[in-house]
Amino acid sequence: MNLEHPENSAEQGTAKADASTAQSKRRKLIQTGLVGAPALLALKSTPVLAANCKLPSGFSVSGNLSRNGTTPCSPKLNGVSHWNTNATADQKDRPFAPPYFNASIDTSVTTFGQALAKGSDDIHAKIVAAFLSAEAGSFLDLDKVKNMWNQGVIGGAYLASAGDSWDRLKVEQYLDYVLS
Repeated sequence: MNLEHPENSAEQGTAKADASTAQSKRRKLIQTGLVGAPALLALKSTPVLAANCKLPSGFSVSGNLSRNGTTPCSPKLNGVSHWNTNATADQKDRPFAPPYFNASIDTSVTTFGQALAKGSDDIHAKIVAAFLSAEAGSFLDLDKVKNMWNQGVIGGAYLASAGDSWDRLKVEQYLDYVLS
């Protein structure tokens, strides 16, 4: 304490306390920000006005409120009817078996053509349409389509994104979303 000027000593004590409190608040704010930063960085927003389709990692069966107009996916992948009409004979003769898909859940489906002939309500036809669209250069790649079938439909657990695995129903809902 300063004996010559006691009023200066009291002002200095108050200023130090205020500075200490402010520094403590700043430290707490920085620590809170550092703790929350990884969570914020993990979030990826989907452009509201962009005409894009969602990859499996960004798709939500529960519904996304920020869709682009009335079309949930624009442009969509070519659907079952397109490939039923436009697939080449070689494409239709491919086996619905390795190296394309591990197995069929319907013994009558042994080729891509038979899968497409089942119609747009059948999961085999949908996966073949997605596969042929991916092969033609869509936003999906072949490995994702294969994994959706082999792990999600046959295996029951396709890992679409961290912590989100899809069974047959969710795979089919995604295919309904992206196919025209």
